[in-house]
Amino acid sequence: MVKDVGTESIKIKGNAIYFRSLTLKQKLSQMILVRGDRYNKKHLDLNLGGVFLNKLKFPEKYKKVIKKYKDNSKVRLFIATDFEGLWTPFITKKYAEKFPKFLDIKTKEEAYEVGVEQGKIMKKIGFNLNFSPVAEYIDDVYGGRVFVGAKKEIKNKIRFYIRGLQENVFGTCKHYPGKSMLKNLHKVSHKQKITKENLELFEVCKKEDVSSIIIGHQKVYGKIFSNDKPSTVSKSVIDSLNHFKGLIISDEVSMKGLKKFYIKKKKMYIDLINSGENLILDFYSSIKELHELLNGLELEVKNGKINEEKINKSVKKILKMKGYRVLD
Repeated sequence: MVKDVGTESIKIKGNAIYFRSLTLKQKLSQMILVRGDRYNKKHLDLNLGGVFLNKLKFPEKYKKVIKKYKDNSKVRLFIATDFEGLWTPFITKKYAEKFPKFLDIKTKEEAYEVGVEQGKIMKKIGFNLNFSPVAEYIDDVYGGRVFVGAKKEIKNKIRFYIRGLQENVFGTCKHYPGKSMLKNLHKVSHKQKITKENLELFEVCKKEDVSSIIIGHQKVYGKIFSNDKPSTVSKSVIDSLNHFKGLIISDEVSMKGLKKFYIKKKKMYIDLINSGENLILDFYSSIKELHELLNGLELEVKNGKINEEKINKSVKKILKMKGYRVLD
């Protein structure tokens, strides 16, 4: 039987959390966000950082599951989804037909209103983190996920969408450093040349104080070099964000654009953490696999293979974004 990480030792008083009360394994757990469409108390027993939901379809179902997670979690959770220009977690006409594809949004004012309305809906249901907007120019894989127009128009639509969305929930620009949707990175690995124009979209995001940035799995060269490995595990790519104050999030780790480079997930996590990722999206690991992974990572920290200071900085950033006052 799998022994849980547990949360009993974690000391929380009011809005303050005592960082020293977290064990190394509990801190590592905070850096992982899993799929949570079905409520599973063992996710909470592992002290995981949050859950991603997008398969329940109806708002009332989301409310019920999210409330159960929130009511039973000792440490606050990130409750995330993709609610963007093409994807919606709902099938009801009220929501599915209400919002246009990003490519159909004509003005920055319309982008702002879409952001506001999406944020209101998410907050009402219980979400607090939206993996949107896509800060790229081209979507050859899905269609509809990016804003279109002249470069200045696209920048303004991204800018105003973020302003609207973050009135209610945290926003996320993705997939840094750009050009992630010229090929389907769920299925293949791909290499892209990054230009000044690609990076400028993320500068817009940073200037708007977007809460987080997702790093894509594309290998890159040009203005930024990932050294022939996915950007998610490239320290040079993540360092190029120039001390971005928000959360740095990996794209989902089972995508072939990353997964094909690793035989063992533990080695992937070592590289993700050491490269500078704060939060790791891992939607398909079982409880048993997560437990074994955490045991392995704890040992690698003690063996000096993982930079413990990076873990501490990431977890403090996570807890502060969740609204805690972090005390030693």
